[in-house]
Amino acid sequence: MRLTVSLNKGIEVVIPQAMPQVQANKMIPGFILKQQHWINTTLQKLQSQQNHKALLRECQLPETIFIKAAGKEIRVVYEKLEIDKLLLRVHNPATIMISGALNDRYHVFKLLEQHFKNHAYGFLQKRLSQMSEQTGLIYNRLTVRAQKTRWGSCSAKKNINLNYRLLFVDIQLLDYILLHELVHTVHLNHSRNFWRLVEQFMPDYKHRDKQISQVRKELPCWIFYKELMQ
Repeated sequence: MRLTVSLNKGIEVVIPQAMPQVQANKMIPGFILKQQHWINTTLQKLQSQQNHKALLRECQLPETIFIKAAGKEIRVVYEKLEIDKLLLRVHNPATIMISGALNDRYHVFKLLEQHFKNHAYGFLQKRLSQMSEQTGLIYNRLTVRAQKTRWGSCSAKKNINLNYRLLFVDIQLLDYILLHELVHTVHLNHSRNFWRLVEQFMPDYKHRDKQISQVRKELPCWIFYKELMQ
């Protein structure tokens, strides 16, 4: 038997064609009971996703963008033009201008992501190099990407990948993520030795780790623009 859950259809149990209906009727209540925890967790997750998408649909073009990790505020100026494409120009370190077809929020948000993704590399690379020098943990190469869920990763070749969204988190949490990935250059798993080494450099890492789980709620809504298209 197979179980599916959705907000529209509720709980559905699919039984094999060869299974007699009488036998299925007897087994279904117990089958559902055993899966109750998974059902509740899945329904909560689906409801949360639905609520999140509802908020996304209300997301407006940002007038200011706060780069929390750097403590900088960027002003965004818009210029609506009757052209098909969008252009982003940097007026000065504190102001950017977006010109073009502003009615398509998806492409405006995408342009913002591209801009800050490019901006993130220099900032994150400098911060990561400083922590590498402080800890003596050596990495090989840094890549910055736009990932939906992961903050970072480290390969067996000591190549570190970081999420550009780290620009928008508190500097203490950013440093925790950077240290986490640097320690993976020594221990690729999350063994006791891994956490001991993390604690050696950052005694309050547990407190920071708990905070990370709440960060997504504090990020600017436009960052999740891809979810608008799902």
